[in-house]
Amino acid sequence: MQMSEQVKGVGELFGEAWTAYKERGVTVLGVLIVSSLVTVVCAFAVVTAATVALGGLDQVMAGMKQGQVGVESIVLICIFILLFVLLALWSQCAVLAAALDDSLGIVASMRVGWQKMWGFGWILFLVSAIVAGGFFLLVVPGIFFSVSLLFAVYFYLDNDLAGMDAVLASHYAVKGRWWSTLGKLFLLWLMAVALELIPVVGQFLYFIFLPFFLFFLISLYRNLRATALQPIPLGNRLGWSLLAALGIVLPVLGLVGAVVTVGPQLPSMLEKWRQATGVNLPQAQLPEQTRGTDPAIPNRIPAQQQRLPVHRENSLQWNDPVGDVADFGVGRWLDIERVRVRAADKTLLVDLDLHYPMTAAYNAASTTARSLHRVVVFYMDTDLKRGTGNVAGLDLVRGGYDLGVDITLEAPRNRPLEGNIHIGLFRIEDGMRVFIGPLPDQYVRIGAKNISLRIPYGLLGVHAGQKIRMSFVEIAQKQGSGLAKDKIITL
Repeated sequence: MQMSEQVKGVGELFGEAWTAYKERGVTVLGVLIVSSLVTVVCAFAVVTAATVALGGLDQVMAGMKQGQVGVESIVLICIFILLFVLLALWSQCAVLAAALDDSLGIVASMRVGWQKMWGFGWILFLVSAIVAGGFFLLVVPGIFFSVSLLFAVYFYLDNDLAGMDAVLASHYAVKGRWWSTLGKLFLLWLMAVALELIPVVGQFLYFIFLPFFLFFLISLYRNLRATALQPIPLGNRLGWSLLAALGIVLPVLGLVGAVVTVGPQLPSMLEKWRQATGVNLPQAQLPEQTRGTDPAIPNRIPAQQQRLPVHRENSLQWNDPVGDVADFGVGRWLDIERVRVRAADKTLLVDLDLHYPMTAAYNAASTTARSLHRVVVFYMDTDLKRGTGNVAGLDLVRGGYDLGVDITLEAPRNRPLEGNIHIGLFRIEDGMRVFIGPLPDQYVRIGAKNISLRIPYGLLGVHAGQKIRMSFVEIAQKQGSGLAKDKIITL
């Protein structure tokens, strides 16, 4: 087939790129800067929304650090990722449209980028899937397709070819000139790297000359299009579609296989890693100076007791209105929405559902002078006789309690990311608390808006079939301060 033009050399392509850069470089840079500003504004809006909804991004990071990622945090992260992807597609499409069409200004380029963003993204998805499928076929095909499909989006914006048509147009434009195209791309990459390596001003120069690199690629694309050795065939879509499907399905299957294979072994792998490195994984515990010394209470619970199947249960529940906890002028503390207690398999199961994220409490507490704050206390009467126990604290008039569970929040000043929850067990003797020991780590779970405790009967000195009276108090309640209503549960 006779070509309408000859394949241009590097020097001629550089000359065309330089001419276009002098004429249109400012416009392309303007589109790039405007799209970046839009991205920053949108990111700021997401941060503001996070501050209102979850107490700030620092709260989300604190929750992630402690394994307390709730539904709200996951939704926020997904929204942020989706927004970032859409803005990136819009920006890339607008910049390329401005470079390809001399008639477009900054605003018009942004408008075209928005209108063609979805088709642009679909082509990028197809190209990525085909390249991934090629890499699964012994790597070399993936490298080949990375070069031959580079100009698919150019055909989409410049020639209105959509989907697989644009992909095939790029492939057949490069066909027969793959090595020369790779050489020109490699030379352009070397120039970009050389600019970035210049001390002090390298990053700035690279940004300034980004339009020049783009114009070079456009000149190369147009020359390849004009000198294509053969037209795009009308058929032959099935093989490309299968390759794209391969690039999509295999990573998903690999991820599923990894989860199925490694998932059940993860706990043992983490334990082996801990033993090999001597590093302890984060655990909830009381400060060292308050640890119990009672030899009757084991420091650790046997491993076979860690998994607690729940069968037929006896249960009780308290509901608490929203907004009844003092904020001390620095934000909410642990404001309880609901307390549920269940008895199952010789274990007392206590769940506290909160109105606000745990990380908001860490943030509020870290602004105060104290690092430790007692926030919730549970009281238990194991014989149901008010005359044989003790009053639940000096300011509380109800008596007869002999056991308790203390929930303390720790947040060092100005360090909310180090926030933690400590659970302690105690007896009440002669009006004084006698510390039994911390609730073992495997029986404590701190969620985004939930605290769950699993207390074996052996730690409390009670037995199945026994009835106990329970109550609790929120230390910083603004309204209705004092003990919650007594409730009786059968173990």
